[in-house]
Amino acid sequence: MTGASGFVGRHVADAFRAGGWTVRCLVRGDGAARELAAAGMEPVRGDLSRRDVLAAAADGCDTVVHVAGLIAARSFEEMREVNEAGTARVVSACGDAVRRPGRVVLVSSQAAGGPSEPGRRTREDDPPRPVSKYGTTKLLGERAAAAALPEGVELAVVRPPAVFGPRDRGILAFFQAAARGIVPRVGSRPRRVSIVYGPDLADAIVRAAVRPEAAGRTYYAANEDTLAIGDVTARVAEAVSALPTMRGRRMRTLPVPDFVVRGAGFLAEEAARLAGRVPEFSRDKAAEFLAPGWECDVSRIRAELGWTAATPLDRALADTAAWYASAGWI
Repeated sequence: MTGASGFVGRHVADAFRAGGWTVRCLVRGDGAARELAAAGMEPVRGDLSRRDVLAAAADGCDTVVHVAGLIAARSFEEMREVNEAGTARVVSACGDAVRRPGRVVLVSSQAAGGPSEPGRRTREDDPPRPVSKYGTTKLLGERAAAAALPEGVELAVVRPPAVFGPRDRGILAFFQAAARGIVPRVGSRPRRVSIVYGPDLADAIVRAAVRPEAAGRTYYAANEDTLAIGDVTARVAEAVSALPTMRGRRMRTLPVPDFVVRGAGFLAEEAARLAGRVPEFSRDKAAEFLAPGWECDVSRIRAELGWTAATPLDRALADTAAWYASAGWI
């Protein structure tokens, strides 16, 4: 698999390992290789740029799970090179392997399908309408994977929404704000979103790897219930305030209107450009934040793979807050 040293990828690798699989992981750095080896994985040095290395890594595997990708980049071209071209190389390399894998599971994103309309959850067969460069490149990656699929190899695609849990930095800012006694109320109008806990998502990806029904299918994998963004930040604050070091902390709501979100995206992107860094926030991410909603329909994955998110939301948030505190992140 690729991306095992990242947030989602590590949860996926752990889930396969717990299921008795031998997990071969493509890694770039020595530190990541040592950490994965200590966890019982089989690290292989390489990256998405070398098709020959990818073929050798895939040789003899039952399934290839492709998680690696860029959420942020200095340019659209840089992001596209990894999320589209890199995905095509992973899939096509399976055809170069002496012993081809039987299936590729591509971990894409809800952003590839685009935002939902008010009052209606997005379904897998809806025409895709990405609103960000990230979403566009993930959609291009899905199409590149289908086009590059070798004979005899199946493809399954999993589209998660916002993912949270231990090791995540995507919504870490909400936990850090709560640790300072601030509950952000983002946006000038109500918006509802789907979310999923990292270990629950990993279970969905394992099912997409092993269930015959998943061949040729795309799935949204999220909690059954959607939430208003204000409810998400309020429940994050509850989880943080329940920590022993945070009890009694007074929480204050801070409105963050749309124009502030857009301005923050612009300023963060320009500051990163001048410093030659990858922006942690950008106009692209602001556009995703301010979309009408991000609700997805999970009836297909429930019906075909028997999957539902198993962890109660409040427990998942509490476990995440506890992990952040133990790691010194909040």
